[in-house]
Amino acid sequence: MVMQLQQIGVDRGSVAIVDDVSLPVLAGKVTMLLGPNGAGKSTLLKVMAGLETPARGQIELQQDNPLSWSRQRWAANVSFLPQLSALSFPLTVKEVVALGAMAQGNSVRAQRQQLQQALQLWDIDYLAEQQVRWLSGGEQQRVQLARSWLQAQHGQLWLLDEPLSALDLRHQQQCLQRAREYVQQGRAAVMVIHDLNLAWQCADYVALLCCGRLVCAGEPTEVLTSERLTDVFQVPVEVERGVVRWC
Repeated sequence: MVMQLQQIGVDRGSVAIVDDVSLPVLAGKVTMLLGPNGAGKSTLLKVMAGLETPARGQIELQQDNPLSWSRQRWAANVSFLPQLSALSFPLTVKEVVALGAMAQGNSVRAQRQQLQQALQLWDIDYLAEQQVRWLSGGEQQRVQLARSWLQAQHGQLWLLDEPLSALDLRHQQQCLQRAREYVQQGRAAVMVIHDLNLAWQCADYVALLCCGRLVCAGEPTEVLTSERLTDVFQVPVEVERGVVRWC
């Protein structure tokens, strides 16, 4: 196990955005957080990234309490891709991706090699000298994915909030493949997605949230049932032979 969340609670004023959520983050597994808008998925991911301090509950990471860690130690162990990564500065693609290597403290030569590898793996090497702010939405997303992937290489946990947004089919597959390769090294990846069919096909473990609470967690075949999805999403859902359909 890479991380353990125990009875996590996050409040906004008098409202509990996340309430009493306990969840293991398992080594060697791609975990997907599912649920309707406002379910608490992004907030929970920020708790895992150390960007949101819970009002209640405990976190265990590498057999330690990371809530007392420095920002540098968090960055060296956990990589986080937020849902929105707006960039208005005139930075080039290679400059943004290179930020992912800064937390690791490697030599300049090693960082250059890692940068080139990231550019090639995410199919953006031909964009290296272009300013990120002038790219298409899908190209910008691949730049941010490459940056977060590079940061994750020396850590144990890669967190991705809606990483497939703006990506075409080829690059969705590429992103999921990179996540699979990452966890095969004994690490963990957690991502928020909305495509239930992709979750069924690609997740090792899913957590279904609603109204800030954990409804169910486990393997997709256990969690993604017609009755449960109909109840959570408030629309008729049918699951048959691994295919999720709206009725």
